[in-house]
Amino acid sequence: MHYASVKVNSHLSPDASTPSGLEGLTHAYLESFEARDLERCLEFFADDSFIDFQMTTYHGRAAIERWHGDRFAADLRIKSIESVCANGDVVTIKAVISSKRLAAWKIASLSGQVTIRFEMGKIKECRLSL
Repeated sequence: MHYASVKVNSHLSPDASTPSGLEGLTHAYLESFEARDLERCLEFFADDSFIDFQMTTYHGRAAIERWHGDRFAADLRIKSIESVCANGDVVTIKAVISSKRLAAWKIASLSGQVTIRFEMGKIKECRLSL
């Protein structure tokens, strides 16, 4: 799915106790990310969650807010989603992204994987890798 044309449904709240519910939460987060809705993005994260990105860990709400701000400033875009697969409390996303920073290096897009672990309906851990 290409998220650039998807509108955010701020009332979306899938049942986080099922794999399809976690996939729904994941898609809702990705929609919020693509819409650059910082507050909505932060609602998906637990207070003590973290993002592991390029050998740096962003722990807690302030750091995760900074991480999102940096990605938005770089105009990171989700070009396509290859797969979203839930297994227990973990959702794995395979996607293709682009950004102004990548373009500066003459890289049009990159494939990567995001592994998200949910706890009580919130993102507890988010690991991004190429």
